Amino acid sequence: MTTKVPFKEGLFEKVSGKWVLVGCKCKQCGQIIFPKREACLNCLSQDLERLNLGRKGKLYSFTIVHMPSEHFESPYTVGWIQLPEGIRIFSQIRHWQEHPLKIGMDMELAIEKLWDEEEKEIIGYTFRPSVVQQR
Repeated sequence: MTTKVPFKEGLFEKVSGKWVLVGCKCKQCGQIIFPKREACLNCLSQDLERLNLGRKGKLYSFTIVHMPSEHFESPYTVGWIQLPEGIRIFSQIRHWQEHPLKIGMDMELAIEKLWDEEEKEIIGYTFRPSVVQQR
């Protein structure tokens, strides 16, 4: 049996049956931060509160990578997703071959397998065009 393991702990979790990205908000200056930190990147305050980030966003920018990496065959796509909270998340983008990407298009969070490592399935967050049905 394969064990699912996040590529980094604390980035996402299930809340009310749906996956969310876990960030934080500074109580001093209002800065929203992802991933969550111990101190605000803006004012250095340590007075932060947990914040579940929205699952939907808009495609801000992207690039198609034609050089394979250790875990991803080319071509693959990465980009910035503008979330309703006002921050941008850097992410791999999936299902772009079936739905050509356009700046400003609606995107949706997915938690899925990124790669296999020994007997582990490494999972992480990705975004995809909202028109794609999640499996």
